[in-house]
Amino acid sequence: TTSILYKLKQLSDTAKTDTRVGVQNLTSQVALELLRRKEYIIASSSKYFHFQDEIKAEREYNNLTIQERGKFEKESVNKYGGVDYSNPQPKRIEGNDDDDDELQSKATMAVVTIVLSIEGDSTKVPTKIRSLCDVTEGLRIIASDVKVGSCLRGAEILWTPEERTETLSRKDVFADYPDLLIV
Repeated sequence: TTSILYKLKQLSDTAKTDTRVGVQNLTSQVALELLRRKEYIIASSSKYFHFQDEIKAEREYNNLTIQERGKFEKESVNKYGGVDYSNPQPKRIEGNDDDDDELQSKATMAVVTIVLSIEGDSTKVPTKIRSLCDVTEGLRIIASDVKVGSCLRGAEILWTPEERTETLSRKDVFADYPDLLIV
């Protein structure tokens, strides 16, 4: 099975983020890939807010995305509007066996964060995550609802670790993401 981290990188590399449809497809595909790997999900958290005022909604969305992005020391994948703002990756020298051990993927925990701004009031993911069923219901709603017309106003998809050589322990996960509940 391909790791979720590899799949997220692959999806982000091929996504057409310069169009609404491209962002809708990327967001839906990420939720679908998480659904396909639901047996590996050990914890989750969810919340949503409903606003009558578009400006307040946009402000809260921006606040949440900055809050989540601020948990990262750097962003090695950062695409917006079709432009890649990622930090350049060091080039690997072919034939240098010393680098092979360092570049091998390692088993790790991973955290995937999806922050959405959706127009309308029918997209309501479960906010009390008590079981894997709640997680799969939320991912199913996200995968389908983000593709409805032009209701998706914004999406941030973040994951850690981003680099193949980085690892994340269970202790790291729960220290940086205290809202997560074991499912």
